[in-house]
Amino acid sequence: MPLHSDEQSLGLLLSRTYLAYKKRATQLLSSLDITPEQFGILHQLSKYEGMSQKKLANIHERDQTSIGKTLERLEKKQLIARHVDPADRRAVVVHLTEEGVALLQQAEPIMERLDHDIYDRYQGKADHSLQDAVNHIYENLSD
Repeated sequence: MPLHSDEQSLGLLLSRTYLAYKKRATQLLSSLDITPEQFGILHQLSKYEGMSQKKLANIHERDQTSIGKTLERLEKKQLIARHVDPADRRAVVVHLTEEGVALLQQAEPIMERLDHDIYDRYQGKADHSLQDAVNHIYENLSD
């Protein structure tokens, strides 16, 4: 249910939008037995193979303990493997497994369709102006 203009605090709008997006993504990914957060981690690992747990936590704006719990779940599903970084024995490096790559190849088109559906409704075409606006808000809040 949309809010009236006098009820539109930015925080509430962003929160409701995030929760609605997460709910829809959860529904779409449920057949693959992964959550949107797990998808995000797998997606990041596909871009930057061998990423540290600390870097994943920073990207996702989560603490290392929370990311560690999500990584444990992904590891139990055999979608990732964690290894001690040979350059820094205190750091853990995370890699996608073959199973993780295969699952990600199924999940990416699902999430791309969701994003394109949102962009299409917003602009009538799949451009990045909505994404740019949300990124701009994030950057201003992260200073």
